[in-house]
Amino acid sequence: MPDSEQGAIDSDFEDAEPSYEERVEDALAGAQTEPLAGGVAIDLVTRQAVFVRREKYADLEAHYEAEGYDLATYKMHPYLPGIDVDNSVFECVYLDGNPQNAHKPGKTYDFPEARLMHLPAEQAWGEPEVGDV
Repeated sequence: MPDSEQGAIDSDFEDAEPSYEERVEDALAGAQTEPLAGGVAIDLVTRQAVFVRREKYADLEAHYEAEGYDLATYKMHPYLPGIDVDNSVFECVYLDGNPQNAHKPGKTYDFPEARLMHLPAEQAWGEPEVGDV
């Protein structure tokens, strides 16, 4: 019998089970994992919250051409996983936890995408996912 005519009962268990990559893709479907303009992220180096003002450059080469320094090799960036030339660059400002400084304007900094972890605050008002308790 050709494989196309076999039913689930005729197939091996491994053939019916989704691959690891498929399971991870399904688990993360719809999850906001990239930094979001107007959102909050965590700087993975300093572990501080930042406000993501905007995506400033489409990739690190565009940043280099405009700013004159290489953000991919800047300070600790070569040691961070995920930082490569395809990273978008986001303009961010650190969020000061001191209410006394709330009215003072902050200095903005450029971050490669892989240095920022999106803080999923939107999950506070969303529907719980299957498995979330």
